Amino acid sequence: MRQVDRGRGQSFVGRRCAAGLGTVALVLASIVAAVGGAGAGSGVLPAADPARGMSARDAARFRAGEAIFHAEWQPAPNVSEGVDGLGPLYNAVSCAACHGGPAAANPADRFGGRVLRLSRPDGTPDPVYGLQLQDRAVPGHLAEGRIAINDEPSVVRLVDGREVQLGRPRPAIADPAYGSPAADLALSLRVPPPLDGLGLVAAIEAADIRALADPDDKDGDGISGRVGEAVDPTTGKAVLARFGWKASVATLAQQTAEALHLDMGISSLRLAQHGGDCTPAQRDCLAAPSGASAAAGGAEISDTEIGLLVAYLEGLEPPSNLVLITHPPEAAGERAFAASGCHGCHWTGFTTSQTTMKPHRARQGVRLFSDLLLHDMGEGLADNRPEGSASGSEWRTAPLWGLSRRLARMANGTLPGLLHDGRARTIEEAILWHGGEAARARDAYAALSQADRDNLLAFLAGL
Repeated sequence: MRQVDRGRGQSFVGRRCAAGLGTVALVLASIVAAVGGAGAGSGVLPAADPARGMSARDAARFRAGEAIFHAEWQPAPNVSEGVDGLGPLYNAVSCAACHGGPAAANPADRFGGRVLRLSRPDGTPDPVYGLQLQDRAVPGHLAEGRIAINDEPSVVRLVDGREVQLGRPRPAIADPAYGSPAADLALSLRVPPPLDGLGLVAAIEAADIRALADPDDKDGDGISGRVGEAVDPTTGKAVLARFGWKASVATLAQQTAEALHLDMGISSLRLAQHGGDCTPAQRDCLAAPSGASAAAGGAEISDTEIGLLVAYLEGLEPPSNLVLITHPPEAAGERAFAASGCHGCHWTGFTTSQTTMKPHRARQGVRLFSDLLLHDMGEGLADNRPEGSASGSEWRTAPLWGLSRRLARMANGTLPGLLHDGRARTIEEAILWHGGEAARARDAYAALSQADRDNLLAFLAGL
């Protein structure tokens, strides 16, 4: 396997070996000197800090997963065995390309900031364009089309008379390469989800998430959050899902496999089609060479390598709040946040399991600002596209921790905006898009004085 860090101009070479950690033994041997104490700034790999208290073995797995995360995949066949299999249709050449890493070496491969999810009205894949529009293709193939966005403007008037301009993105497929899309094709713009602190999210007990659910609103507060569910591919049974914009994925391993499949066309034992999201209507795509290998069990990436990617994601530190709650404006902002009812969904009381497989993650507070439940957010945010157990108007409560990092990414142009589709240019716009179960909190915000709104926004901007 040859993984390349284009941003640093460095590379290291390994081979797929036996199962388990030995699969990447030579990769680990190549980087162990650079890992050192598992600190940042090795000079070989992009700097990311592994979680405090991680064992030496877990730190080595973290660094190997980090390398795979930043690797740019190549079309098959390629002399670099183990890094070929891109596409034929795809959106990005690496995981990092979608999640705020260095820009791809080739400008034509640079991620555009959003993807476009597709389905029939019942949530099943479109028979021609599949589950996601792939707007790039390897040489010799046609990309499915381009994302075209038309902003639909609106104005919200706050109680004090101030007006806020909003824009709702209405997506369409431009230059469709495989025929006109069906008239009833459901379209949903998505920005890449944040990766901050996923190891802590994974370590929250399912029972603690279920305990917050109130699907029939028995307490009468207007909030009726319910648990997202997904089918466990190994048992066929429904299990709690906590990942994804619509809480449609149960584990980080499955989330990773789906991203590789849809965004890069990389097959795994979990999603075995070598053409990624290619459909029977795209025969050339299905007939293209693959990067499958016996070492990966006939797929283009092995379960062990997915495990290393998960080790990287689980090892990322949670975001650190920039807000000092002892400072009067931020303290007042948190009080306004709670008084407006925002804590009803943006929960901060989770604690990780005592029995987690990662001892350094046990019994940690998770100030996530999310209950990880599905809520009906009203027509304004609805994409009218069911996904998992979520309806077309339901979304998982977006975690607010790390919001300051997202604002920084918006400032440097690597994130279009806030909310699932990046429509909100400011925190205030994101709040004003809330509807459905969150309408009461939105209206409470709109009724605040300018000073209280400023304090609340300052508090959120520092998370």
